[in-house]
Amino acid sequence: MTDDGWDAELVESTLRHAVPQLAYLIPDFHNPTGLLMPDDTRARVLRAAHRCGTWLVVDETLTDLALDVPAPLPCAAHAAPGASAQVITVGSMSKSHWGGLRVGWLRAPSRLVTELAAQRVAHDLGGPVVDQLLALYFLEGARASVPERVARLRERRDALTGALAAHLPQWTWRQPPGGLSLWVDLGAPVAAALAERALDYGVRIEGGASFAADPGVFEQRLRLPFTAAPDVLREAVRRLAAALADDRPVPSAAHRPRWIV
Repeated sequence: MTDDGWDAELVESTLRHAVPQLAYLIPDFHNPTGLLMPDDTRARVLRAAHRCGTWLVVDETLTDLALDVPAPLPCAAHAAPGASAQVITVGSMSKSHWGGLRVGWLRAPSRLVTELAAQRVAHDLGGPVVDQLLALYFLEGARASVPERVARLRERRDALTGALAAHLPQWTWRQPPGGLSLWVDLGAPVAAALAERALDYGVRIEGGASFAADPGVFEQRLRLPFTAAPDVLREAVRRLAAALADDRPVPSAAHRPRWIV
């Protein structure tokens, strides 16, 4: 993946040479970049995976959180006839409805679903009943609850970007059309140091290296979620600016405050 999105040629080349049995994708409002995979790229990736016999696990957990665009079609809808049999689509209600609701779902060929369900029962005898009842309640009111959550997230995203523009104008980012976070470019490889210093100011953030397969990559990036209330986000950005300006040695964990924004 590049700053501009998915490198379809690299994906095709990797699948052709490595021939993996399984590949994992987040095409909708990708975490952490927030990018949305174009329809033509989806079709290319699906064709390439089908040619190589690679199963795709497509994570659609964030699909409903479309802030500026219509919610995208399922990725499997872009597959050629017959190729969709190699797509396993997964999702969760923890992002679209409530973070504490750890109820997920899976869409795949019926035989594979049956086999996976049997494995689930063998491991933990099934999911919590109360959680499933709560999930049913949310699903019955999804037409109202999801748009309300999207509207709140849009307001919070605007609060975060406004605060960044006011307090940290040297940072840059691409406005994500959906999802839950900004992928911020700090302009210098200081993400890890800033994340450590921010703890001293009561702010917990993740440096870009946490989302990289190779050490040292994305050290100039921060993922900043916009899930908190607008006032909390504005205060967090103010503290981040103060932490960035603080050039004292980073204190040990024992001397940091326990309150985290």
